[in-house]
Formats: sequence, structure tokens, C-alpha cells
Amino acid sequence: MMTRISDFTNVHTMIGFFVRMFLFVVLKLFSLFQEITGFLRDSFHIQTEQSRIRELKDTYKGKRCFVICTGPSLNIDDLELIKDEYTFAMNSISLLFDKTDFRPSFYGCIDEGVFEKMKDSIMKYDSPNTKVFISGRLRKYLDSGLPSYWYNVSCNVAYHTYDRWFRNKFWCKFSDNAVRGTYDMYSVTHFLIQIAAYMGFSEVYLVGADCNFPKGGKIHFIEHGIPDTTIDTARERNICGYEEIRRYTQTHDLKVYNATRGGMLETFNRVNLDTLISLR
Repeated sequence: MMTRISDFTNVHTMIGFFVRMFLFVVLKLFSLFQEITGFLRDSFHIQTEQSRIRELKDTYKGKRCFVICTGPSLNIDDLELIKDEYTFAMNSISLLFDKTDFRPSFYGCIDEGVFEKMKDSIMKYDSPNTKVFISGRLRKYLDSGLPSYWYNVSCNVAYHTYDRWFRNKFWCKFSDNAVRGTYDMYSVTHFLIQIAAYMGFSEVYLVGADCNFPKGGKIHFIEHGIPDTTIDTARERNICGYEEIRRYTQTHDLKVYNATRGGMLETFNRVNLDTLISLR
């Protein structure tokens, strides 16, 4: 939708000016609303569905985890290699579940298009053994209510939406307080790293984070048929998020490493996955 609105404002200059100003105000107000409600949840221990994640605060303090991305370098052998570790997985990982016994400790999804497409696959393998994190906008897809091992986590998208779509300017913020809320950082990977920080993990290893988006080329380990209309800026946006995470690690007890086989992500120090597991 935002693509169409942005295109419209570029074509219809006069009307577009008023549309942009209207959206600027609405988005700022919505972001402020999320900040205020998050502050109230956290400061006064208000009990809402989005405050349930409080029970996970620092429950894995000092431990390490693996965040499994969906780049083309991801393979089943690597999943088997880390199956005894704490793992966060996302989006289309469920498409591999009929080919391996691997199941992640945690699963996340924040994109409506992806969730709508993957819902049947996700639900097919749904189990209390995997805690699931979704953003509030996916809540409407769960007609039967939120299972006890699913967590509805506030994710503020509005705070930088205007700059992204109407100024082509990318910036983001990091939150380590998931009760108060997370910030959209252009990728579900960044959403899950914010949650991992809240849960107390001190080391995060990225797997399958190729961070390479060639036009017409393969960008996922399994192409799931959901086109990205903003592929031209996908790498820039992802790197922006990773750079913000790197800045956070410089002043907090969180280290992030890249254990991806190949790829183009150089924001974090690289480690060899085989060596890492052999030293466990």
C-alpha cells in the first residue's frame, strides 16, 4: 500500500503534498501512542497481552543463541549441526520442517504478507516446544486466540515510516525492553535480536544472513512466492539495522557474530560455524 501512495504523491504533486503532510502527522501520533502505551505497560506493570513477554526477561542470561535467517546459504546440515543450541528462526523456515527433525527454540514473524502465506505451514508444526513471537498486526489472523506459548510483541513501525517512504532515508532504533516494545528495523531478524537481548542472551550468532539481494537472483533458501516491491533498497535497509545493532553491542553486554557461510554481511566479526560447534 505504501508503495502505491508514494507513487501517487510523486505523480500528483499538489495533492501529494497534502497527502504526505497528513501521513506525517498520523504516523507521528501513532508512534507517540505506541511509546506512551509501552511506557505505561512497563512502568506500572499494566497487564495486557503485550506485557506477557515480561515472564521471559533475563531467563537466558549469559547464554548464547543462533538466529537463523533465510538466505540462500542456509542448509539442512547446518540446522542439524545447531539443533541442540538455543535457536531463533523466522518466516519460511517452516517449509523445511518436513525434511528435518530440527525445530527452533523460538520462531518469529512480523510481516502480514509472509504470515498470511506461511500460516498453514506454521500452524502445521505449531508446538509448545517452540515459543512464537509475532507483531501486533498479525494478531487478527489468530481467530481462536493466542496460545500460551505465543507472544504478541509491540513493534513500532510508524516512528520511521515517513522517512523511509517519502524521503528515502533509512534509520532505526534498538530496544532491549520488549514489554515497552520493539522497533521495526526493516527485518524480522532485527526484531528477534531485540527479543534475544531482552531475554538475556549475551552472544548471538547469525546463520543464513547472506544480506545479498540480486535482482532476479536467489535471495532465500526456498523462494516462497512473496515478491519484495522494495528490493532495490533491501540491502541498504538491512545493513542500517545491523549497524544499529552493532552500535548497541558496543555499550551493552551483547555480542553479535556472523556464522553465515559466505554472503555479504561484514558488519560483525565472522566465525566458523563448524569450529564454533566443535568447541561447545
